[in-house]
Amino acid sequence: RGSLQLWQFLLQLLSSNPSNHSEPIIEWTRKSAAEFKLLDPEEVARLWGIQKNRPTMNYDKLSRSLRYYYEKGINS
Repeated sequence: RGSLQLWQFLLQLLSSNPSNHSEPIIEWTRKSAAEFKLLDPEEVARLWGIQKNRPTMNYDKLSRSLRYYYEKGINS
C-alpha cells in the first residue's frame, strides 16, 4: 500500500514532536517494548485525520484502529 499506515504515523509523532505543539502529544513509556502513551489523544486523532483527509476523525475512531492493531498483533 502506498499510503501511510497508522503505526508509521505514530512512529513519526514519537520521533519528533510536531513543531506547532508546545507540549508533547505522545511519548514512549517503554520504548524497548514499543509501549507509548497518548498525552493528547484528541490532538493525535486530529492530526491523523488531516493525514488521511478525514476531517471528522476523533479519538473514538482512532482508538478502534488501535484496538484492531492490538488484537491482530499488527506492528508493521
